[in-house]
Amino acid sequence: MAAVATVSAASTSTARRFDSEHFKPEYLSLSSRLVKLATESITVLSDVSDGNHASVSEHFSSNPSVGPRYLRGQDIGGFFLGDANPVFIPRSIYDSFRRSHMQPGDVLLSIVGTIGSLSLVPRDAPPLTGSCKIAILRPRLDRISPEYLAAFLASRYGQFQIHRQTRGAVQMGLILEDMRFIRVARLGKAESIISGEVDRAYTHISEAKRLYTSAQRMLEEELGLEKIDLTHRIGYETRLSETLQARRWDSEFYKPKYQRVMDAVLRAKKVRVERFVPVGRLISYLTNGHTPLHHDLGVGEVSFLTAEHVSDYRLDFGTDKRILRRHHESELARTGLHDGDILLTIKGKVGNCAVVRNCPEAANINQDVALIRRRVGVHPYFFAAWFNSLIGKQLVEQRITGGINPFLGLGNLRGMPFPIVDLKEHNRIGDLVQATVEKAYAAEREASNLIDQAKRRVDQLVEQKTEV
Repeated sequence: MAAVATVSAASTSTARRFDSEHFKPEYLSLSSRLVKLATESITVLSDVSDGNHASVSEHFSSNPSVGPRYLRGQDIGGFFLGDANPVFIPRSIYDSFRRSHMQPGDVLLSIVGTIGSLSLVPRDAPPLTGSCKIAILRPRLDRISPEYLAAFLASRYGQFQIHRQTRGAVQMGLILEDMRFIRVARLGKAESIISGEVDRAYTHISEAKRLYTSAQRMLEEELGLEKIDLTHRIGYETRLSETLQARRWDSEFYKPKYQRVMDAVLRAKKVRVERFVPVGRLISYLTNGHTPLHHDLGVGEVSFLTAEHVSDYRLDFGTDKRILRRHHESELARTGLHDGDILLTIKGKVGNCAVVRNCPEAANINQDVALIRRRVGVHPYFFAAWFNSLIGKQLVEQRITGGINPFLGLGNLRGMPFPIVDLKEHNRIGDLVQATVEKAYAAEREASNLIDQAKRRVDQLVEQKTEV
């Protein structure tokens, strides 16, 4: 039987809350520890605001040259601000959102949707703004460090307060006015130790990013490609025979830059590219998943990956999307994931490619992700390196259909050119890419361990200092 909390009228009046969720026994138990410590309100320790309230989605672009990055609710999480599938807005719109500009050292907190997820804006962050689904906490540096504030809010004692202040029935949310009720434990000299752990974690994250970038560029460097001309002309022409062979009638497909990309690969200086063959010749199995009809993706035992969980060389198995095991073992049995599989995004942000490794016991994919299984002799990381390279991304772009919602059909994927090189070189480059990606994984793991350690330290110190 669940515990029942008895709450006084004075308590409800002080909290200005009359809903039973606010007074859950576990919340009261955790709160009773905090009141024994020196604490300060978030609104005393930081300036609090939120993102802009305008509708700007029609201005989103995946091209960073458009202007500054715009953060959506889905971009917040993972403790450090990530860079998976970012969107950008024109500088003129960014300038008009001056109140919601974000700065290095800000702690960004998701207050609608996935409430409580947070990201610390790194020291080297470019200009940023974002939506009203994000609270912007700007620490007053003479009172608290951003690293400690983020670690406390991510800890058990920060998260329970965030969720306790959540309001709403259909659309849950945390309003800025209630931030004053969230209190931060002051832990003296231990705060600098916790901040140091967060700092070291960010150093590892930065190294991981550097290694992923190196892996993305490695194929071009190992082939010895010169700088490729990606400019395009306003007018160009092609032969009717080429349109019949390609079965494409849109002019975008025949941009001269795509031919220049292929010519540059064939002229590679370090490793000879013998020829191109269709990707379909290198794979033994190709399909994509689907979403079970009428299923609530918050329920189930099996991890369910969508395009947002697939980045270049990276998969996020920490997704909160789930399907039932019966879905996984019946209608989605053909897309159950295994180590060594390759995933490629085919809708929305198209062309992100990653090799499945350390796969959970059961994981599956939706319709926006293609599952690729290679033929014997094809190195998984050479295959992924081709798609994640600048060249591969250009050739994926060539085969995308749909303007507003880009889509790469499985047939078009099968027809994409793939470079054939000497088998020894193929494996050497694949091994080199794999070793670099493995180092990046290791750096990410170390960062994750340090963040977990910082959060545990907060929890342990609060409990040690409040033991009777």
